[in-house]
Amino acid sequence: MFSPRQGISDLPDICYRHGMHTVVISPGSRNAPLIFSFTNHANMECLSIADERSAAYFALGLALVTHQPVGLICTSGTAALNYAPAIAEAYYQNIPLVVITADRPSEWIDQADGQTIRQSELYRNFIKQSFNLPVDTASSSDFWYFTRSVNEAMNAAVHEPSGPVHLNIPLSEPLYTPLPKPSSDIHVIQNISVPQLLTDEAIEALLVRWNSSSKKMIICGADVADESRFRALTLLSANPSVVIVAENLSNIHGEMVISSPERFFALLTEEEASAFRPDLLITVGHSIVSGRLKKYLRQHTPLEHWHIQPSPSHVDTFQCLTQSIVASSGLLLRSLVEREAKISSYYRDLVLTREMHLRNKHRELVEGFPYSDLTVFGAIMARIPDDCNLHLANSTPIRYSQLFRSRADVTYHCNRGTSGIDGCISTAAGASVASTKTTLLISGDVSFVYDSNGLWNKHLKGNFKIIVINNGGGNIFRLIDTGKDENPAREFFETPHSVNIKHLAEAYGANHYLCHSHEELAASLNWLFAPADRPSILEIVTDFEVNTTVFKDYYKQIHL
Repeated sequence: MFSPRQGISDLPDICYRHGMHTVVISPGSRNAPLIFSFTNHANMECLSIADERSAAYFALGLALVTHQPVGLICTSGTAALNYAPAIAEAYYQNIPLVVITADRPSEWIDQADGQTIRQSELYRNFIKQSFNLPVDTASSSDFWYFTRSVNEAMNAAVHEPSGPVHLNIPLSEPLYTPLPKPSSDIHVIQNISVPQLLTDEAIEALLVRWNSSSKKMIICGADVADESRFRALTLLSANPSVVIVAENLSNIHGEMVISSPERFFALLTEEEASAFRPDLLITVGHSIVSGRLKKYLRQHTPLEHWHIQPSPSHVDTFQCLTQSIVASSGLLLRSLVEREAKISSYYRDLVLTREMHLRNKHRELVEGFPYSDLTVFGAIMARIPDDCNLHLANSTPIRYSQLFRSRADVTYHCNRGTSGIDGCISTAAGASVASTKTTLLISGDVSFVYDSNGLWNKHLKGNFKIIVINNGGGNIFRLIDTGKDENPAREFFETPHSVNIKHLAEAYGANHYLCHSHEELAASLNWLFAPADRPSILEIVTDFEVNTTVFKDYYKQIHL
C-alpha cells in the first residue's frame, strides 16, 4: 500500500529527471497539494504568476530560450481554460510545455460544485497527449499507472516533434494536509530515439533530381537558429542554380539570401514571374509570413516540391508538394552540397540582380520618407544591440521588420504558430527571464494593451526592453484593402483606444519614455538600451494617416 498522495510527492522528481527544471505556478486552492510538492523539491525552480493566460505564454518564452520542457500548474475550472491560447501556440511551434491542471474528482463534475468544468481532454485539438491521472495512489496499480503516465507525458513532450502535454489530476479534500516523503527509488522511464538518417540509396535518388534542376529555390520558414542548417545553406548559396529565401524568423542570414520576399515578389511582370519560377522547391522550418510569396508559388508551381522536417507530415503550403522527407534539414542539405554536380545556371544571378536593385531602392526610399512607422523601424533595426533576442509582435511589427535585412547578431522570434496578437509581452518576458542578453519586444499599441498583464510579474529584470509603436489603433487594417475610410465598420477592425501607456507602465513599475519625432528618436533609443534595474518601455507615437500613405507609396515606388 502507498499513501494516497504518494504520486503527487513523486511527480516533481520524475519531471525533473526528464529535464523539466522550471515550473510556472498560478495560485489556487485545488492545486494546493501540487504547489506544496513542487515548491518542496530542492532543485525545481518555481515561479509565481497570477494570470494563467500570461503564465502560459511566459512559460513558452522560457522554453524557447532554455530548449527544455517547462511546467505549468493551475487550479481547476476556468483557470485551465486560460492556458489554451499559449498551448495552441506551443503546439504549432513544437514547444514542450507540461500542463498540470488540478481537477475535482469525476463524481463531482456537473454537480453544481464550485470551480468545476469538464477538464478531461480539455485541449484535445492542440495537444500532443493528454492524461487523466487517478484521484489517489493508495493501491499499487494506481501508483504504477500514475508514474507510468507521467513518464509517458514527459517523453512525449520532448520527442520530435516536441510539443505540449496535459496531465489532469483530480484532487479530493482535504487539500492542505502534509504530503508523504518522496519515494527513495523514483521510477523513471527514458525514451531512446535514434536520429533518422536517409539511406545512401534515398540520397542518391534525390541527388539525381537535384542535379537535373537548373532553378532550385530553398525557402526557410520560421525556426530556431540551427548551426548545421546555416552552414549548409551558406555553402549552397555559392551554387549558381540555387536561390535561398529566408525571412528573419528563420534565423538564416547572408548576403545572397532573399530576406524580404514580400517586397521581392510584389508587382512582378508576367515575364519576371515566369523567369523566377523554380524547377525544384525545397522548404524547411515552419510557416512564412509573406502572403505574396505564397500567392506566387501557388500560381507558378514548381515541377517538384520537397518539404524536409524531422517527423512525418504533409505540410503543403504551396499546393504542390511531391516529397515529404523525414530527415534533419542540415544533414540532408550538407549531403547535397558534398555530392552535387557542377551545372551551369543563370538562376541565382537573375534573382540577385533584382534583389540588389530593390535593396538600393529601399535605402533611398526610407531615407526620403517622412517620420512614420517605416522610418522608425529603419532607425530601430539599425540600433538594436549586438547579440539581442528580438521578439516581434504580430500584425504590423513583424511585417515592417521584414523590409529590413536580417542581422547575424540578432535572434528573431514571433508567435507565428497561430499568429495572434495575444501573449507577445508574456512570451518575451519569459525569454528575458531565461536569458542574460538584452531581450527587445517591438509591439503595436493594441497588442501591448491586450497583453499588458504580462508586466504583472515580479520576476522581470532590466534586460527586458519594449518598444511600443503607438499609431492609435490596429493600423494593419489601413495597410490592407478593407474598403473606404468612412466605412462605419472600420472601428470594429482598428479598435482605437484611449489607454495611457505611460500610466500603464507606471502601474506595473516599468520605466517609460515618450518619443514623438525623428529628431527625438536617437536619444530615445539611447535611453532604452542603457542599463536598467527594471523593464523599460519606449513609446513611439506616429500618425496613422502618414503611416498609411508612406507604406502604400513604398510599394508603388520600390519597383520604379
